[in-house]
Amino acid sequence: MTQSSNERMAQLLALLQQNPGYAATMPSDEGAIVRDAMAGHSVYEIAQDHATSEAAVWRVLGTAAQMASGNPPARQVETGGFGSDTDPGVTGGYGETGFGSLSADIDPGVLDSEESYEVGGSNLEAPNGSDQQS
Repeated sequence: MTQSSNERMAQLLALLQQNPGYAATMPSDEGAIVRDAMAGHSVYEIAQDHATSEAAVWRVLGTAAQMASGNPPARQVETGGFGSDTDPGVTGGYGETGFGSLSADIDPGVLDSEESYEVGGSNLEAPNGSDQQS
């Protein structure tokens, strides 16, 4: 049997009434949602007034009710979804991706441009193609 919105709201308000000053200790947005609920506003009205979803209002009210009754919610832990590799292993998480190599083992002596430079040489070709003498 599913619980109606009115029944759910009544249960949450009963818990919030155990500590009516709790809303004052909450951040301003969340506290305003709790105060509106305690003033008799519906979840729909609260969501419209605060430009948020009804689900967000229910979440705030549920958490506040648990805290006000002295029963804080369990801390949620987020984990990676299907196919996510959260352990980079010995490669540091970088390797073949199917989009080309992401390796950083490029030879530092090889330049990406067409210009060639001689280290310690007297004739260096300038990037604009003109000859420069040092």
